[in-house]
Amino acid sequence: MMPDLHFGWHLAVLALSLGGFALLALASEREGTVLLRRPASAAERRVFRWLGWPLLGLALALCAWGWLAHFGTVLWLGWLSVAAVVLVFTIAYWPWRKKREFHGRPRKTAEIIMPPAVASPWMGLTRGAGWFVLAAAPLAFGWQLWQAEPWPVLRADAVRGEIGPWRYRLAEEEREAPEVLASGAAVKHFVLRLEGDELAVARAWLRVQPPRSLRTAGMAFDGNHGNREAMLVIPPSATAQDTFWLTVQGKNGQIYRAEIDMRRLSPATAAFVEGQR
Repeated sequence: MMPDLHFGWHLAVLALSLGGFALLALASEREGTVLLRRPASAAERRVFRWLGWPLLGLALALCAWGWLAHFGTVLWLGWLSVAAVVLVFTIAYWPWRKKREFHGRPRKTAEIIMPPAVASPWMGLTRGAGWFVLAAAPLAFGWQLWQAEPWPVLRADAVRGEIGPWRYRLAEEEREAPEVLASGAAVKHFVLRLEGDELAVARAWLRVQPPRSLRTAGMAFDGNHGNREAMLVIPPSATAQDTFWLTVQGKNGQIYRAEIDMRRLSPATAAFVEGQR
């Protein structure tokens, strides 16, 4: 599930991508002359390259940090395509673009009468299809981004509460029954967000039925930036009357626990274990 971050993150990635492409355009001979209205020197082109590529790399790093490596790479490529289209149209219709001037006296050439050119319908169709794809790619990317399901802990069905000095949000990734593996074990994916002093958190665990000790606290959550994920095995002895137990250990050694009703956190899991009885 892709993290649902503030739209400012997307604007930052777009700005870095536009800046990187603009600097690389300034480093090229033809586009640089159009934008600067003069040829750029070799030293200037070198500086533009040194600044342009790191900006694109910074945009990739920002995507990987905010949306993880797999989602972040796709988003980075999507915003790169949007930035490239914007820059292409900007350069094509640059208001200070010089018109081509002819110097000297025109040479006398023999007049050659050419037959009128006949436009090929396939050429017009191909050109129209190319412009359509160029314009539709960023629109399709934006539409998919808009339709993406929010991060589970931001949904309305996420469980909210307090555990120790932290506030937490806990939700199932998919609002479906647990997945039954080939071994017969039923597993369920949960997402946890702890709000507060994140650096004071040592570990967090989740399990069904009360834990007897820290060793049996359940499946540990993995992740960072406040978003943690765990793949929990649903025990065969579980019933719909059982509860989930969230355990958080602070770096000071303190242990905190919170009990959450199964029907509240995951109605699909409660229905699943009832059907297994």
